[in-house]
Amino acid sequence: MDSCGLLALTFFLFTLSYQFLVIKSDEAFIQNLCHKTPEPVLCADCLHLDPASKDADGRGVALITVRCAESDAEQVYNFTFNLWQKTPKSDVALYNTLDTCSIQFLVAHDSFRGATVALEKGVLNWRGAAMDQLTSQVSPYLNRCLELFKKQPQLPLPNTILIGTEAVNQGIAVSLGILKNIPDKLTLS
Repeated sequence: MDSCGLLALTFFLFTLSYQFLVIKSDEAFIQNLCHKTPEPVLCADCLHLDPASKDADGRGVALITVRCAESDAEQVYNFTFNLWQKTPKSDVALYNTLDTCSIQFLVAHDSFRGATVALEKGVLNWRGAAMDQLTSQVSPYLNRCLELFKKQPQLPLPNTILIGTEAVNQGIAVSLGILKNIPDKLTLS
């Protein structure tokens, strides 16, 4: 190979490697992006738990935060379902409320799938599709349980349901903050 060919190959490889460096996240990128969310510490903790965040592009970072919120939703569902199973049927109001809550939490958890598919596949308008799924599908189902307990103040709201619902809502807020603030140049599509 002559020197011009070698120079052209070197330039091509340098340009290609630079392009991949530009779209990868790093600690400064994560901190900067997380500070644009309502819960910067929660955001950074979520991203640091997943080693893939170090090599993720902007869409990948958003996907990781959605998965963190989805995991929290699964925990709230499991707790509520187990509590419902342990509640005596003779306590009709609590039994029925927990039954409805567990169903609503399950639907909320399953509704995360639309957001993760949009982000995994990079569907047309993936950002808008993920944001819409979180706000119009996940959040309403997630918060219906708290609404049920508010309508029945005689029923004690289990702390784990309150705290768990708030954790998922915070995770959704982080995901929405990430989705709104990802620079377009940091996404592969």
